[in-house]
Amino acid sequence: EIEVGDWSSDVCSSDLWTRQKKQARQSSPLRLTIRPDRCSFMRKVLNSMLVSLCFIAGASFVFHSPVQLYDLVTGAKAADGFFISWPFIRVFTEPFYAFSFYALTLQRDFYRPVIISWTGWTVISVFIYCVIKKRTVGQTLCGIFYALMLLITLFLFAVLAPLPGPKLNKPDGYIAVDLHSHTVYSHDNLSKPCSNLRFHRLHGYDAFFVTEHNHTGGFERFPGEAKYKEVFPGVQMQTKDKVSVLLLSAKAFDGGQYKDLALKDIIRKAHADGMLVIMPHWWKWHRQSLEELVELGIDGFEIYNCGYRNLSKRDFQDLVKISKDNNLLMAGSTDWHGWGYMTDVWTVLKAAPGGNLKEVLDKKPETRVLVYRRQQSSSPLRFILEPFYAFYLYMKNADMIAVFSLMIWTLLMNVIFMGGALKIIKKYAPLAIMAVLALSAVFIFTVYIPARATNEIIPKTVLPVMIVRSEEHTSELQSPTSIS
Repeated sequence: EIEVGDWSSDVCSSDLWTRQKKQARQSSPLRLTIRPDRCSFMRKVLNSMLVSLCFIAGASFVFHSPVQLYDLVTGAKAADGFFISWPFIRVFTEPFYAFSFYALTLQRDFYRPVIISWTGWTVISVFIYCVIKKRTVGQTLCGIFYALMLLITLFLFAVLAPLPGPKLNKPDGYIAVDLHSHTVYSHDNLSKPCSNLRFHRLHGYDAFFVTEHNHTGGFERFPGEAKYKEVFPGVQMQTKDKVSVLLLSAKAFDGGQYKDLALKDIIRKAHADGMLVIMPHWWKWHRQSLEELVELGIDGFEIYNCGYRNLSKRDFQDLVKISKDNNLLMAGSTDWHGWGYMTDVWTVLKAAPGGNLKEVLDKKPETRVLVYRRQQSSSPLRFILEPFYAFYLYMKNADMIAVFSLMIWTLLMNVIFMGGALKIIKKYAPLAIMAVLALSAVFIFTVYIPARATNEIIPKTVLPVMIVRSEEHTSELQSPTSIS
């Protein structure tokens, strides 16, 4: 018995039809079901997969030129024994992981044009799709809205998901340190002290300072076994001169005693109390010349900061020169505020792990600032074509394991988007995203409670955004109009 679907399709030839009839007669106990519509679907899926895989493989072959871990001061490749390793979770989350690393390693002044470009291309892409599919105006507007909500959710995922970035591996006799980081007890941070500790451990740091804004309350919340071994007390203190400095200590202290002082008075008092004074992201302010800061007694400079990567070549050269001429410390800092778990800089020096970091720095050791990053273009054309530039950067930098993982995800996406699973995802994705945002909002609120006296960013920005996003997904669930 033969069941026949729509044979008007040209998918199956007459020769195939003849052979299948003959086989059916010869095996009468069997039931042969022929569905040429499914045959056509599978052919489309396979063709789409083949095109996608060829495109990825070709792009990787043409653009592949992996970024190297290098010494920021000399520009040379990092010495033997220093290398980067990626967390195993990257293999299973490659598209999301790659986007997170891309979003979290942008220069701060790039975010506005980048987001505008992604938004514009998202709207254009959905509009073209709707025109080709002859969708109504209502369906088109709904599709644009839905796509933009997904884009916002993707950026929120990059910021909030605790996906660890690359880890620095070091030869014996070296330690990696971070002189500048924060916890939720700073006004603009999202993470608890234990998250700060986990962040530094996952990325290969042996020791770090916690430098809250204008107070030292965060240090006391770290686990006792980590104090003075992995984490050390510090503060980022605002001065009357409208700049801030890092005060680094070997023992706990009250940061309040340094409030409302001029820069020269803070430096003098900190030195009298046995502290080091480091100037963070000097290029952000340019209020004092480098020579003036040296005369005031500054102990060192940041020459790289993950929060402020927009350092000009001239400023960088001036910082390196004056630091070398005056035997000052040079550091690359994460300035970590809990916005994502990625970093791309490590300050490396010769020392044994587990010692007192402040005492090591007192000796003004030679430091190496190692960076895993490629200089990015700031041309207008780059921002106009930002999504394509992001893909170009990815194919240029990704290793073969990452590319292979992307191919697997591409195959999966082809099956989903061309099969019936897409309808299920469209139906339940808003509900799932709403649930995740709601749970995340509850978690962040619990993080905020003990730090409510000093934290401002969570109640004023983070929670309102997450609540609005959750309400938008609720409206999507109730909307009768959708794009298919």
